[in-house]
Order: sequence, then structure tokens, then C-alpha cells
Amino acid sequence: MIELSRRRHSKRSRNQGGFTLIELIAVIVIIGAIGAVAAPKFIGLKTEAENRAATQAVSEGKNRLTNQYAIRLMTSESDANDLAGIIAAVSTDAGDYKLSFAVAASEVEITATGVQERGVSGQAKGKWKSP
Repeated sequence: MIELSRRRHSKRSRNQGGFTLIELIAVIVIIGAIGAVAAPKFIGLKTEAENRAATQAVSEGKNRLTNQYAIRLMTSESDANDLAGIIAAVSTDAGDYKLSFAVAASEVEITATGVQERGVSGQAKGKWKSP
């Protein structure tokens, strides 16, 4: 009886499952190849997303200028076409983006630049013309 128990125990220890070194290396190589393909794609998606968010910030700047223009039209206390005055009344903070305004002829050029302290690097430009 003891002999039979020893035979069973030795068979179990020889048939233990597991992965060979070659199988582990193959899996590591496959994961590395997938990572090498996915990493540049991810970086490109991040840049594209930041630039799209900057475009949204430019749209926000246009809306702010339009609102300020409308306020000036409704309250006849100042000239509605005074672009410098409109810009001075508009906030330049747009979340992760900083807005800057430049007057060129009868339109305003808006630039949204990512705030580096927040880890954002997108940028976009747009133009606003008073109605």
C-alpha cells in the first residue's frame, strides 16, 4: 500500500503543468511588438485630441467676444465696434487653454495655447469678425 502511494506521488510531480522558458519569451516578444505599434498611435491620438480641444477653446473665445459685442450694443454706454474695448472685457482663461487676442483691421485673431503647467500642449487659431 505504501509503495502504491509513492508511485502516485512521483507521477504527479513529473506531470506538473507550467510554461517553458521558450513560451514565456515568445509571449514577451509578442507583447513588445504590440507595444511598439500601439505607442506611436497613442501619442498621435493624444496630440490630435489636444489640438481639437484647443479648437473648442477658440470657439469659446469667439462666443465670449460675441457676447461682449451684444452687451455693448444693448447698453449704449460704449461703442460696440471698439474691438480693443471688447477684448479687454473678455477673460483669457479657458480651462486648460490660455486665449490671446490680436486686432487685425476689422477682425480679431484668437489663439488658444495649452497651459504647460497642466500638461497640455495643443494649439489652435481662429478669427472673429464683428457682425
